[in-house]
Amino acid sequence: MQDRRAVLEALGVAAIAGRCKAYRSIIEERHMKNAIVLTCVLLMGSIVGAQGDRVHVTGASVAAKETDGQILNSKPWPPLPNYESLDDFGRGYFPRLVYEEARTQKEFDVLEITYASDGLPVPGMLIKPKAPGTRKLPAIIFNRGGNGELGRITDNGLPCGSENTSCLDFVDLYLFAKAGFVVIASDYRYHGATAKRDEWGGVEVDDVLNLVPALKALDYVDPERLYMLGLSRGGTMTYLAIKRGVPVKAAAVIGGVSDVKAWVDARPEMGIVNGNQYTDGLARIWRDYEHRAEEYYRARSAIYWADQINVPVLILHSRTDRLVPVTQALKIAEALQEKNKVYALHVYERDGHALPDNRDDRDRMIIDWFNRASQSGQ
Repeated sequence: MQDRRAVLEALGVAAIAGRCKAYRSIIEERHMKNAIVLTCVLLMGSIVGAQGDRVHVTGASVAAKETDGQILNSKPWPPLPNYESLDDFGRGYFPRLVYEEARTQKEFDVLEITYASDGLPVPGMLIKPKAPGTRKLPAIIFNRGGNGELGRITDNGLPCGSENTSCLDFVDLYLFAKAGFVVIASDYRYHGATAKRDEWGGVEVDDVLNLVPALKALDYVDPERLYMLGLSRGGTMTYLAIKRGVPVKAAAVIGGVSDVKAWVDARPEMGIVNGNQYTDGLARIWRDYEHRAEEYYRARSAIYWADQINVPVLILHSRTDRLVPVTQALKIAEALQEKNKVYALHVYERDGHALPDNRDDRDRMIIDWFNRASQSGQ
């Protein structure tokens, strides 16, 4: 039997390049008390969406499974612990009042879901109003950071804080629900025995794409107002989903990785290539790494295919981000600028990786970006 990869390559599937015409660009630079802001917004005439290349270096789904996106089961999210029980990281991430509001709120259902993706059961989160009525609500697909068991949004059984950030994701995403959005997120497919085999932008991108039919099956979601938000590695997932044609009106990326090779080279102590407690290492996970490493890195790095980013993207980063250097944001902004794409770049002068010190401003910018994309008809 022919190798699956050979069959896919024989199909000669190619991405359709996006075409767009820029009528004018506005470049505004302003200095604020806690931020350096560089905003570049290109007002576009017409945008022809491009479907991303369906051939992946780590395998692909030729056709969607009939059950893809079906929510198989759901249950209430475990109660959040009291603020006092959080470690220093957790208490430093949220003010007490914000955390306790989310912990005690009664207006929204926060659910741990299992949904189908490529025939696999994949865990995730869904936040929705308890009584949506007849309203059709906009929805955000959130792409988490980390890999394997690191950065899970579902509870890993450890105390809430630096080793178990799921409770912090709960609060962050609750704030978007409070602002009027349904929120759904995937924990990706790699858990338990497969956790250390996370492909970091391979077949698990399907797990993100399959949240779209999950949302469209909910009668209280407006399918014409879907958006995407990615954090850290989730930024890479967001760019990859856009490349593959995810039908969202706009996207936002916080502390995202746009050049995977440069990021790996800048953080050798993380063991992403050779392995650590969370991963076997890309050199072992990506087949024939010795000869195909460049191919894998480029396939996951949006700076090399910015022409296929046909969705308005808001890029948020901290100049003092110690996990993902701000150069990752600057490079993708430059690539999008060269291709006349719709984007905005906002660099905070001093903050952490997820921008917790500027949370209110961060969320305001994201919500405004999403709303303006729908109002402009993009």
